[in-house]
Formats: sequence, structure tokens, C-alpha cells
Amino acid sequence: MKSMNYINKLRSQLEIAFKSQDLELIDIVFEIEGKKLYADKLILSMNSSTFKSMLSDRWISKNDSIKIETYKYEDFKELLRFIYSGKCNITNENILTILDMSEFYQIEDLKELCDEYLSKMELNLSNIIQLFEISNKYSLIQTKKPIQTFIFQNYANSAEFDGFLNAEKYVAKEIIAVGQTFAIKYEEMFQAAFEWSENQAIKKQKEANVENFNINDAIKVEMEEFLPFIKFNQMEHSFFTEYIVKVTNKNGQSIFGLLPKNSNAVSVIKSLKDNCSDYWGFWKANCRKPLTPSLLKKRIGAKCYLTFFDRYIGMNSCLTDNHSLLAEMYSETVFSFTSKYKIEIV
Repeated sequence: MKSMNYINKLRSQLEIAFKSQDLELIDIVFEIEGKKLYADKLILSMNSSTFKSMLSDRWISKNDSIKIETYKYEDFKELLRFIYSGKCNITNENILTILDMSEFYQIEDLKELCDEYLSKMELNLSNIIQLFEISNKYSLIQTKKPIQTFIFQNYANSAEFDGFLNAEKYVAKEIIAVGQTFAIKYEEMFQAAFEWSENQAIKKQKEANVENFNINDAIKVEMEEFLPFIKFNQMEHSFFTEYIVKVTNKNGQSIFGLLPKNSNAVSVIKSLKDNCSDYWGFWKANCRKPLTPSLLKKRIGAKCYLTFFDRYIGMNSCLTDNHSLLAEMYSETVFSFTSKYKIEIV
């Protein structure tokens, strides 16, 4: 059996003891911004593993004061107030500090209170990225749900989220991944990924400050980690200024590439009577290698390359001067090289 009357009385007495700051009732002194706060070693150690370690005899003598330089006086006072009473005055101005203290001092009940507070904040284009980063950093379950819903509802404008274009890659990647969770159109996912990648490439171009910096290559490198989330064969053809070329192996696995609409290869592939390749993955094109050199260069990250070679269209991983590069080929899933392939414009 237990006495709730006694428990409530004890809680009330602890709160009164902290408010009184009576030197006879406490044995720990904190010094913050030239001011002092008094507390009890037993109470702090029972509620925080960080305080327990900090207040051990190995680190502090009985008469030493503990200087707190990371946090402000009023914020630290709210932390101690919560430990003694279970109450904390959380505001928009101090929420991030209170949350950070709850994490540092390992006070889970206060962290849950912060999570609840943030989950009820009004979301908008100006604060969504910051809150997304915070929810990740502190593993806030309650806060994450409304954030994901807001991103879903405003996905078409995701590039307009304040801070999105300059966000860390893991943040951009998670936002792109939200598109999969909520069945966002792949066109919108691709657009968001491209705009983030383009902005990153432009920043690197400025930092490099070299004349021969290839902005397209830089964008493609940034885009690589987003590609597994995007199914090109389920995107509207009108979205692209290029055609999608698809190569499927005998196991049903596919890779994709983009061909300019004015490319001679588009009409050649469409005209193939039998779009199944020979054993090595070549299709007889009945046309000569283009006289104009390909503007494409071998780039990082492609699974293989679609090329013109001696009146054949074929897949190659090793390129020579005799190859005219048509497209870089990427796989959405695992792709194995087999003995037979089918090629088509989708």
C-alpha cells in the first residue's frame, strides 16, 4: 500500500525547499552568470545520471561551487525547478535550451515535455527545416509526425522551405524519402532532389573558383544518393526534356538512362525490329557513329554506359575513343549483368 497524501506532500516540500534556497537544506552550489543556485546532491543524482557523475567526490569537493558556462541562469533554474517539482516554464524562447539541457543531463521526463511542446508548434515554410533537424538530433517521436505530414502537404513547394537548399545532405535525403512514405509523385521528388543538388553544386563551383569546373558533373554526383528513391519508369514522359531508355536483363532487373529528344539514338532504338540483344548486350543499329562528338563524358556513379560502337548500340563499362557515349545508366534496385537484354524507350 502507499499513501498518495504523503507522496504529494513530499513533492510539495521538495519544491518549497528549492524555492527557499535555504543553505541548511542543500549541499551543492551552482554559479551561473555571477549568480548562485543551491540544490541537493541526493535529489539531483537520483534524477540525472549526468549530475550523479558530475557531483561524485572524484570531480568535486564538498565546498566547491560548480560553474555552469554553457547555459543561462534563468534556463538552468528552470531545469532544477523541474527536478524538484515536475514543473517547467517552457516558452518559444527557451524551448531549444530546455530540450538541450534535458538531453545533456539525461532527464527523459523533461525531454518528453519538450517533445510534446514542439509537436504542438505551428509549422510553416520558415521553421520546418529547423524543426526537422531538431527532431532528428534529439529523436523526438511526437514532433516528427506533424513535421512529416506538413512536408507531405507542401511537397511541391519543398524547395521553398527556408533552409532546405542549404540543409545537410542527410536532411534533404530524409525529406526526399518522405515522398516514398506518402506516395508523392516521383516528378516532385526528382525536382526537390535536383534543386538541392544544383544549389550544392553551385556552392562548390564558387568554392573551387576554377574555370573548368563541370557543374553538370557536380550535380550528378550530388544526385546519386537520391536516385534509389525515384522510379523513373513511373514518371510522366512530358516531365523530361529527354527520353528515358530502359534496359532489362533476363532476370527482369532494369537500368535507366536519359537520351536527348533530338538524339539519333532515340529513333534507332524505336526502329529496332528485335529489341533483344545478342549475348554480349549489343544491338545492331544499322547506322554509323555520329560525326559530331558526344558532349557527354564518363562520369562517377553510373552502373554502365550506353554507347554507339561500329554500327552497334551497346552497354559498356570501359570506354575507348571508338565509343560515342549516349547515356549514363543507373539502376533503381540491384542489377546483374546477364547474357541477354531488352532495350526500349519508355
